[in-house]
Amino acid sequence: MSGRRKVSRGSALILWHPAFCEAISMDLEPWKDVLEFKFEYELTTGPLKIDVLVIRKLTADPIKGNIATLFREYNILEYKSPEDYISVDNFYKVYGYACFYASLSSKNIDSLTISLVGSRYPKELLRHLEKTRGYRVEEAYSGI
Repeated sequence: MSGRRKVSRGSALILWHPAFCEAISMDLEPWKDVLEFKFEYELTTGPLKIDVLVIRKLTADPIKGNIATLFREYNILEYKSPEDYISVDNFYKVYGYACFYASLSSKNIDSLTISLVGSRYPKELLRHLEKTRGYRVEEAYSGI
């Protein structure tokens, strides 16, 4: 199945990933000179695909005020449509993608970030990250 999740609303078919890819491109437009986007990035010849891989070009200029503030050199974004939610399983899948990407491309794992993007507050995932993984969860910016 393609990373383009298809949701049927009555007779209309909604393709959420292209809209998300366009939205993230528009939101990060001021930094287009220092960011490179690869949509539906294929990890293998099989069905594994990263929704969005954003590669931050080396620069001394900081990016302020949105998700890119948290970016390192390689940034994996997973998008969930409004009908979907970000689960604990989603976290591990994307974490696995990051490890797989680092391994296949010989990138240092410390040069990667993962971001899970959705419209619903992922309370189960945040509870899991804090209690099971021992992570500290904080809001860096509104909604991030």
